[in-house]
Amino acid sequence: MEYRNNLSLIGKTPIITVENNLIPEDKVLKLKLEYYNPNFSIKDRTAIGLIEKAEEKGLLHPGMHIIESTSGNLGKSLAMIGAIKKYKVTLVVDPKIENSMLNIYKAYGANVVSVSTPDENGSYQKVRIKKVKEIISSDKENNYYWPNQYENTDNCEYHYKYTGNEFLNIETDCIISAVSTGGHICGIGKKIKENRDVKIIGVDVEGSKIFGGESKPYLINGAGLSWTSQNLNFNSLDYCVKVTDSLAISLCRYFAKNNGLMLGGSSGLSLAGAIYMLNHTDVKVATAIIPDTGINYLNQIYDDNWVLKNTKILEDKEKILNEIDNIKVWETQHEEFIQ
Repeated sequence: MEYRNNLSLIGKTPIITVENNLIPEDKVLKLKLEYYNPNFSIKDRTAIGLIEKAEEKGLLHPGMHIIESTSGNLGKSLAMIGAIKKYKVTLVVDPKIENSMLNIYKAYGANVVSVSTPDENGSYQKVRIKKVKEIISSDKENNYYWPNQYENTDNCEYHYKYTGNEFLNIETDCIISAVSTGGHICGIGKKIKENRDVKIIGVDVEGSKIFGGESKPYLINGAGLSWTSQNLNFNSLDYCVKVTDSLAISLCRYFAKNNGLMLGGSSGLSLAGAIYMLNHTDVKVATAIIPDTGINYLNQIYDDNWVLKNTKILEDKEKILNEIDNIKVWETQHEEFIQ
């Protein structure tokens, strides 16, 4: 089958069943591999959803300039779309971003602006957004369009309308994903809950304030915020889980060595939530959304020197399962911790 361009390849990503000694023998772990999107992450879906809806609403038209704050993948997707649709793109990033990601932005022709000073909590998102607003306000021709992945509810609606359909016929007891903006997991969760009795679990990194709590610096890119975004709807989630950097990164490296899967840091969060559900609840089949590929992080979570400098790695099954035993789990509908 022939396609006109990469945009036609977004979606319809594959599912695999994996065997791993972290999974109880009588249970099943499935992975929805979102790195099979053309730009290697679920953010291709988010980006095309936001851009096409803006075009439909008349907010974005030829000759305009797309600007966005990004920690990595959405910027890559917007840069690709800009190259295809002939929009100029400016991406506001911070020092946590991987250098190879910056090279991808530039290869697509995007302009990159970097902030360098974190906010009072050690986070960069609010600083990046402030810079986006400064750039927009300085444009007298009003030529910028800001998709605003965090607060634009077209994000969640796109995943409800399209991505969610791909989960309706998966044989599973629960669906788990890193939260990020909340758009994809809450959109999928809303669609699932209208059709099936399947538990939806959102996972975040410790240090993020998406689920509340104290804000502190964390290592994982593509997950976490220093606030709760408009796209996060707790009615679409049954459980909220918080996971440490070290556990998420350890799982990425463990699945690389034991399953031949190169997964990004947010995928490690998804895996932690799925393995918790399989080991500590009556869930028989868990489906984890794998948001992106580890190829984006070869110089970070798969670099031994970077890991040694920044965090600890759990190398064996017993240590990983012990860490999973101690993660924080919140049951949203009853508003109480169960772990």
